[in-house]
Amino acid sequence: MSLTIQKSYYYILTFIFISVLLNDIVFAVSCKELDSPEKIKSFMNESHLSSPFLRKNVSVTVILDVCEGKVCKSKSKREAQKETLHILRLDNKRRIFAEKGPNAPTCVIQRGARRFVCSSCGAVSNENCRSFPSDESTIFPGTNIDSADFGFVSGDVKEMKCSKLKNPKYFKIETLINNNSGDTEKSYDRVLSFFDKEKGVPIMANFFAEKVLRKVYRFFPKYYVKVKGKWFSSVMRVRTTRGNEKKYIFETLINVDKNKGKLKLYLDLNDDPVLKNVPPESLFSSD
Repeated sequence: MSLTIQKSYYYILTFIFISVLLNDIVFAVSCKELDSPEKIKSFMNESHLSSPFLRKNVSVTVILDVCEGKVCKSKSKREAQKETLHILRLDNKRRIFAEKGPNAPTCVIQRGARRFVCSSCGAVSNENCRSFPSDESTIFPGTNIDSADFGFVSGDVKEMKCSKLKNPKYFKIETLINNNSGDTEKSYDRVLSFFDKEKGVPIMANFFAEKVLRKVYRFFPKYYVKVKGKWFSSVMRVRTTRGNEKKYIFETLINVDKNKGKLKLYLDLNDDPVLKNVPPESLFSSD
């Protein structure tokens, strides 16, 4: 091989290596960049999309483990209640299909102001559906996961402040909220959010009402995965509390399911092999 060809070959390999390296670089976020409420709000809105439940176009299959009260201490009862759910979201439409578990093979479809409960469903079919008026609830059925909890970023905020932590890998943002509701069980006046600096994603969010810890969302750092260049939480735990995370009264644990080691998480319905060649709109049909 001539010297000229060797140099060309070397330059090509170097270019490929640098391109791959740059593609995987994560630009860290810190309090230095989040120096105003506007910047903090923008960052938090974007970081919350690392949860598949808060995205508007997604197909994800999860293993749902929900318990309340004394049931949380019984492994056998919890195991019996576990469900495998295939969740689809497309704009303002949602479909939850119970693949396995006590509610299989039912599905629930949300289309605007109408909700449909179908008693016999498949991966791409909905049969024996009944229509109900939507209660416009933002709570994920049967759980304590509420998308409205994360609406505080766009709500009536008194103060937002970013602070460093002893562990340089993380930082926290404290949000004080103007709470005009008299229901302290459902309305929060303070949120403490903790973030992974390198990935720019949440790892925990503590919701308080009148100085009492009411709910804790945990997104475990080691279970974040990359899909199409973005970080996503594959394991989430939500506890409803009365002041202490360990003394919880309701718990939801969610794991994104896998097929041959690959997560069943797709950022576009058309990317899901189960939905291949299926018109997206037909998935939300109730005829």
